[in-house]
Amino acid sequence: MQNNNSGTAAVLRRARSLALVVAAGTVGGAVLFGAVPAHANATTKTVASDGNSVTFTTSDSSRNVSGNIAFTINRDGNWAIEANARNGNLLGRNAHWICDLTLGSSDLRKSTGTRWVPGKKTRSLNAGAYEPFIEVSYDALKATGQADCDVVVG
Repeated sequence: MQNNNSGTAAVLRRARSLALVVAAGTVGGAVLFGAVPAHANATTKTVASDGNSVTFTTSDSSRNVSGNIAFTINRDGNWAIEANARNGNLLGRNAHWICDLTLGSSDLRKSTGTRWVPGKKTRSLNAGAYEPFIEVSYDALKATGQADCDVVVG
């Protein structure tokens, strides 16, 4: 491209450079967001032999903190989370578990409290309480309810 001293060539170069940066950012963003999981971890659902409780189990990891969880709902409306978190980092991390119990379009979120997990150590994280929604909807939850549980670091 020849320069005619009008500055047109410089303007075109800047425009092309800007277009290249925008295109690279768009591709980079697509790669970055494409790596994000579309949903939480799948759980295994187990109904007790007497039919009075349902337990959802899974494992998860985030930022080098991993663990297992058992989220139990009972016919009487009580729920309990029994989980652990193993910190594979050298430095300590705060961690907690979140479980989303889903029945159709209804969603109920339960979680453990946040707990400090020292580096290279494991801590248990437990919680439980009464929830009227579970008591009222127990039979439907037992039949078709789902739960997604994730460990949260920070």
